[in-house]
Amino acid sequence: MSTRDRYLGSILVLAMLAGGRPALGEDPPPLSPTPPPSEALAPKPSAAPAPAVPETPTPAPSEAPSPPRRPPEGSVIIDLPSADTNAPGNLQFIITHRFAEPVQDSSYHDFYSFFSPANVGLGLSYAPIRNLEAGFLRAQDLEDYEVFAKYAVYAPAQGPFRAAVRIGGDFTTLKGERNGSSFFAQGILAFTAFAGRVRMTAVPTFSTRAIGQALPPQQNVFNVLGALSVGITRTINVHGEIVPRTAESPGVGWIASIEKTLLRHRFSFTIGNMRGTTVDQYVTWQPPFFVGNSPHNVYFGFNIMRLWQLK
Repeated sequence: MSTRDRYLGSILVLAMLAGGRPALGEDPPPLSPTPPPSEALAPKPSAAPAPAVPETPTPAPSEAPSPPRRPPEGSVIIDLPSADTNAPGNLQFIITHRFAEPVQDSSYHDFYSFFSPANVGLGLSYAPIRNLEAGFLRAQDLEDYEVFAKYAVYAPAQGPFRAAVRIGGDFTTLKGERNGSSFFAQGILAFTAFAGRVRMTAVPTFSTRAIGQALPPQQNVFNVLGALSVGITRTINVHGEIVPRTAESPGVGWIASIEKTLLRHRFSFTIGNMRGTTVDQYVTWQPPFFVGNSPHNVYFGFNIMRLWQLK
């Protein structure tokens, strides 16, 4: 073979390799099968979408619940004890003031009894633990001292009923009088209605001697006293107390007040035929130690209460 033929053969082999054709003596590669027209036109299945994750709704900010309405009474209604005790660690100072001249007998000269003498009472009480309160009250009439302890036997955080017991003693110390002492026990049953606006209280009371009244004192006196309190607003209350007539009593005792409450303060203006502020004086309506009083006489007065948080 000539040199020219060898060059031509080499060029032919290179051309066949560059064109992707099989070399001489080799089978061509198999062709890919052509899909049927139906399969070629059919749309390719798409991947299934991922399930949607439900969004958790953002809770709306809840409004803070309004504070519960406090009862329309403190630990003392007007003269009668209430079923409540002060919070632990609270010291209470109370001033009671009952003018001595009846409103019917007064005039503008004595400013309608406001410049007349008065039966003044001063008292202190303290709550060392929850539901317990102890203290004393000193009344000017007959220089009458009263010491007491009150315990709330049923005082749920919520609910219309409350119950308490109160026990103690009274001691008269007026110079020149036949002084004495007595023991008393009181049950206090309260029912609250109308979303805390109204409270009715019954106070069954027993006293061994009503020594704070006209002599001779009654022995082993029992009476069921009552009170009604209405909250006009959150800071203004109206109270009323009644002392039913007994066999030895010449009349029914009553007293009413309108009260304004502020932070740790209670101010009340009173009117009624009751001037006594200790148990031996108000267990029944009797004339005070002076003669000539009548159940038809009406007297003005006031109460002032102040609380201090000691712990």
